[in-house]
Amino acid sequence: MANPPANAMDVAQDIIRPTEDVKVAIDARSVPRADADSETWSVSDHEPTLPRRKILAVVVHVHPNGRHEQGCVFVFTQKPPEIHSIPDDYIVEHAFPVIGSFAISMSQPRQATMELSSPPAGGTFTLKQPRTELTITIHPGEDSPFSPITLQTNDTQGLRSLLDECKRLKEVATSHPQDDYDFEPFAWVAPYIADYAVSPLLSPIPPDLRKVQKPVHSRLSPASAGVAGNDIADVDTIREQWMRQRVHDELVSRCQKKGLKIRVGTFNVNGKFPSQDLSAWVRREVPRPSSAFIPPLKEISPLSLGEHQADPIDAAAMETESLSAVSEAATAVNVPVDTVSLSGQTFVSDASDVPEEDPTDPDLLVLGFQELDLSTEALLYSTRTVREDAWCRAVFAGLGEKAVLYEKLASKQLVGMLLVIIVKTRLRNSFSEVRTASVGAGIMGMLGNKGATAIRLLFTPNPSPPADASAAAATAGEDELQGRPTALAFVNAHLAAFDEMFDKRNADFHDLSKRLVFESVSSVEEQPPNGSWYTPASTPLTIYDADALFWLVNLNYRLTLPDSDVRSLLAQEHEQLREENVKALRRFDQLASAMRTKKAFEDFIEQPITHPPSYRFSAGLLTDALGYDMKRKPAWTDRILHMASGAVTVKQRSYASHATITMSDHRPVSAEFELEVPAVNLNDYESFVQRLWRDVSGIEYVEDRPRIRVTPTNIDFARLSYKQEVTKTLEVANVGKVPCAFRFVAHSPTAEACPPWLRVDTMTGLVLPGQKVEVAITAYVDDTLAAKLNVGQVRLEDTLVLHTALGRDHFVAVSGDFGRTCFASSIAWLVRLPGPARTLQSPNDVLPEDRSVNAPREIMRLVNWLMTNATDTNGLFVTPGDEDLVRQIRESLDTGEEFSGPEGDPKLALAFGDTLLQLLESLIEPVIPVSLHAHCAQVMNRDEAFELLDELPVVNVNVWISLTAFLHFIGQQDAERGSIEHLVAIFTPVLFRDDLTSPIPVSVIGRRNFLRFFIG
Repeated sequence: MANPPANAMDVAQDIIRPTEDVKVAIDARSVPRADADSETWSVSDHEPTLPRRKILAVVVHVHPNGRHEQGCVFVFTQKPPEIHSIPDDYIVEHAFPVIGSFAISMSQPRQATMELSSPPAGGTFTLKQPRTELTITIHPGEDSPFSPITLQTNDTQGLRSLLDECKRLKEVATSHPQDDYDFEPFAWVAPYIADYAVSPLLSPIPPDLRKVQKPVHSRLSPASAGVAGNDIADVDTIREQWMRQRVHDELVSRCQKKGLKIRVGTFNVNGKFPSQDLSAWVRREVPRPSSAFIPPLKEISPLSLGEHQADPIDAAAMETESLSAVSEAATAVNVPVDTVSLSGQTFVSDASDVPEEDPTDPDLLVLGFQELDLSTEALLYSTRTVREDAWCRAVFAGLGEKAVLYEKLASKQLVGMLLVIIVKTRLRNSFSEVRTASVGAGIMGMLGNKGATAIRLLFTPNPSPPADASAAAATAGEDELQGRPTALAFVNAHLAAFDEMFDKRNADFHDLSKRLVFESVSSVEEQPPNGSWYTPASTPLTIYDADALFWLVNLNYRLTLPDSDVRSLLAQEHEQLREENVKALRRFDQLASAMRTKKAFEDFIEQPITHPPSYRFSAGLLTDALGYDMKRKPAWTDRILHMASGAVTVKQRSYASHATITMSDHRPVSAEFELEVPAVNLNDYESFVQRLWRDVSGIEYVEDRPRIRVTPTNIDFARLSYKQEVTKTLEVANVGKVPCAFRFVAHSPTAEACPPWLRVDTMTGLVLPGQKVEVAITAYVDDTLAAKLNVGQVRLEDTLVLHTALGRDHFVAVSGDFGRTCFASSIAWLVRLPGPARTLQSPNDVLPEDRSVNAPREIMRLVNWLMTNATDTNGLFVTPGDEDLVRQIRESLDTGEEFSGPEGDPKLALAFGDTLLQLLESLIEPVIPVSLHAHCAQVMNRDEAFELLDELPVVNVNVWISLTAFLHFIGQQDAERGSIEHLVAIFTPVLFRDDLTSPIPVSVIGRRNFLRFFIG
């Protein structure tokens, strides 16, 4: 039984904010007209057409000064039931301020007619007489841009009250001259009628991923103490972030989560057709049962492409017209399963059992191919899918007995670049709105030998129904169990080749990011059904308009080290040392450099690489021992990166290349991801967002001044130590009547909002009336700041400025005293210390150079302790030390106190080794000055190495001799036998610090050889 409609006054009061008051509200409807379709609806095909209910209301707002009362006539209209993108049952259709030449009138009632109805059997005659029907005309006024409207109502008494209230409000308005207002009249109406009156959280388009990766305070307008920025725009940004955080904390974090396993792969096939088993790439490398059968792929030659087109599977695919984003040809392979379903078609095989799903099986398989076709004709255009079909067949063959569980969802090809998405058949209906895009970036910046293809789709996880499904059905419609969709985007790109094209690759990335645009939904069939809450976006979308974005690409970024260095580092057979060598190579990777310097792929995430370079291999004679082509330097050209918003959790489980697939000069690369998507009930989400929106939607237009109380106004961190966090709390309480948005700003236009020694966890925020938030302020002294404080004043003082949007500034004084440390210093400064670093009262108290000691006491203390207590410790310098023990050792070095700790405990020895490495790494300049690195790398024998020491400062020589003598000694011990190479790999980047800014880096192997002359 349907619930009776809500009372007009209740509906109006539910929409109007607490700062306004509803005086009168009556039911109304539109005057019938020819184009009445927009004013009617039908709940279903079997139900009669009904008029849309409207409510006419007079709303009053009293300014906080108590002297100005303003009125407005609102028209609320009932929302059609099939539209769920707006959560309210009613929306504001019109808002007419009662001011100036505003007028409202009522016409005479129409002539009523009587109807005599035939009585039912056994009944009596009844007289049906329609109620009085009044016509209302509202004239907004001569200065209004809006046209008059006409409505009808049967509420005679209510209409009389409404007219009386309008008359009173107009008299009030005329009693105040225009110059009597010291504020913007009727600004309070704006939130109800503004274009953004619906929260951005209800938009079907996710926020730009590049934007959400940036801290909120970095996206606000420039401002400083006493110099306000654009508070209106800032409020909009702060409010949106506050709402997203509240949704996450109070709704998403508590809701059911749905997992989605995605296996992503990239493979430059060098123009080849598939000729090997791809199972290692497309699925986890698991042993196959002896009964499993993977059919051999038919040999395909470019000379037999016409013959290949006659394949019966291709013929079957041609019988069905394909969607623009879905594969244009179905693909199947003979595997021992009942059926294989691809692109909506099913092919039957001879097997008897359908395999069970394994929890580790991917739900979605996303594969990017490059150089699919290297023919000259393909550079200009390619409309044939022969190569796509062949590779899809190989992929499904690689899935083996699990192929029956999957089908091809979508694909996009641009000449040699192909992007294919394969999905588990049971999840097919969870994906919708598939869009594709492609952009050429090759010859002349247009041709498709380089460029990108992309696919965007929606994944909609449906919340599980309650345990009592029958009870749920009685209280909820089917659509209420629908979840919010998550937008996923995938990009397959191929960038410019060759070592020297680094800048071109960076430029190509930015060009593709701009030009890859998804124009429209793929097909009518992909549109959500009528009644769905989600309305597909009608505007073009970029690849960043998604909740998660994946690039599976041949980026062609190279290694900047010399060719001989790269091959030598890769040739190491010892597993632990090979990991250290890969780590060394990564430091000279061009993509890592582009990301570090923010020249390309800023804010993307790539899991640290542990696999060998995937390029370039050769089957010819000119190869090294690992199979790499001697003509091209090995490199990690094939990469997988991702970026995600807070709406979805992405965890990467693997990142590997597959050396067993050798048909190309590249090795395929794969990565496994687990996505955790909130399965939020649709109605719960929209209702929650709308409640938040009503509380904060009118911040920019309220007349009350925001008022907050900030305590304390003075924060003293007392003593601050090197790399030790100290946290204090600031309380921001809203003591006013309106929501308040705040941000921290700089105390002067040239300063930063937060000094380098402080970190504020909430740089922006929003506080509701009567509520408070706690802001954590953490003091931390890093290497850069410690280097300055060690030789300067140790007193830290600054002022934090908390700016209230549309309000005043609040000032918080912060201070602390830094305890000097031997870390982040220079060797020359350490040898001039009269005692422990902490006891130095003034920078002027250091010893003169002629009275300096021979070597830093702190380094020698560590080396002597290690020589006495740790020469037989397994894992020394390899296993990280306990952080608490390291901190205690560091404190002892700075204060001069004796070392304490459990004697004979290997953990203590490991902590001492780690402390020594950290001290050496923190030195302002490495033990071997950068100016001598190139010379050291060219030394050919031990005698030359010892001669070169003469060019070092004496104190540096003393440190070098002490360290290398100790390393030589432990390298000869039984516990560390054979570990010299590992010690060399660990200490080389510490004693010869890498210069990652140099376009021509110094040879890693040359520097290692120099160190080896002393410890080997």
